[in-house]
Amino acid sequence: MIRIIVFSRTHSIDLIHAHGKGAVIIGRIVKIFINKPLVYTPHGIHIKFINSFTKYFYLLYEKIFGKIDDYKIFVSQSELNYARSLNMFCDGNYTIINNSVMDKSKRMIIQNQLIVNKNLGIKNNRKNIISISRLVDQKNIYEIFKIAKNLQLYNFLVLGDGYLYKELKKFLIQQNINNVYLFGNTLDIFKYLYSSELFLSTSFYEGHPISILEAMSIGLPIVATNVVGNCDTFKDKSSGFYYELGDVNSACNFIKLILNNQNIYFSFSKESQKYQRRQFSLVKMKSEYMNLYRKILNSKFNLK
Repeated sequence: MIRIIVFSRTHSIDLIHAHGKGAVIIGRIVKIFINKPLVYTPHGIHIKFINSFTKYFYLLYEKIFGKIDDYKIFVSQSELNYARSLNMFCDGNYTIINNSVMDKSKRMIIQNQLIVNKNLGIKNNRKNIISISRLVDQKNIYEIFKIAKNLQLYNFLVLGDGYLYKELKKFLIQQNINNVYLFGNTLDIFKYLYSSELFLSTSFYEGHPISILEAMSIGLPIVATNVVGNCDTFKDKSSGFYYELGDVNSACNFIKLILNNQNIYFSFSKESQKYQRRQFSLVKMKSEYMNLYRKILNSKFNLK
C-alpha cells in the first residue's frame, strides 16, 4: 500500500481507476493520501452467494465508503438497475460504459468436424457448443451439464478453472455424462471458439460478460440466461435466444432450433457479429473512457 502511495506521488498520478471491490479498497485508501479523483468500476455486484450477515455489512460499507469515489462506472444497464434496487453505489456521479472486445474475423464454416475435434483432443465428429467461465457457483455450471445430458448429439466444451473443478469432474463421472469436456484455463480461447457452433451461458448473474462478447466477435449465435449482465449483450431472437434460469427444456429447444435450421443459424451469426461491432467495439469503449477522464480532470482542476 505504501509503495502504491509513493508511486502515485512520485509519478504525478492525476486519476485513480479501481476495477473490482478488492481494488477499490486500495484505491480509496490511496485517494485519501494523495487527494486525486477516484473512479470505481464494480464489474458485477456479486452478493447472491454470501450470507445475510456479510451482505448487510458489505452494503453498509459501500453506503459509507462509497462516498469517497468521485465517479462510478457500470458496465451494463442491468448492473446499474440492480445497484439501484439495492440502494447502493448511486449517491454520486455515475455512468454506463459497456465492456468491449477486439473485433475478430468471422468464423468460417467447418468443412471437416472430425479433424477439427481431433485438434481439440476429442474423438468424434459432433458439433461443439462452448461455454467460457470461472468454475464457481455464480456461473451455474451444473445447468450446462443438465442441458448436455439432454443433447447427447453435441459436445459441450467448458473453458475455465475454479474451486468447483474437482467437484464438477466427479459429478460428470457419477452421472455418466460423456459429452462434456472440461479444458481448464487456456491461453488460446479462440482456438476453441472457432471450433464451435454456438455459445452457451448459464450464469445466475454477470456484470457484462466478456466471454459472450468474444463469441459474438466471431459471429457465434448465443443462448444465455435472461439475467443481469447477460441481458445487455445481444438482441433476443436476433443474435440468439435468452431463456429463464432453470428452464433447461427451453435452452435445449433454442439450441436445436439454431443448429438445425441453416437460415436461422446464418442470420443469427451475422447479426451477432454486427451487434458486437456496433455496440461493443474497443474503439467505442476507449473513446467513452477518455471523454469521461477528461470531464473528471477538467472539473477537478478547473480546466477548459
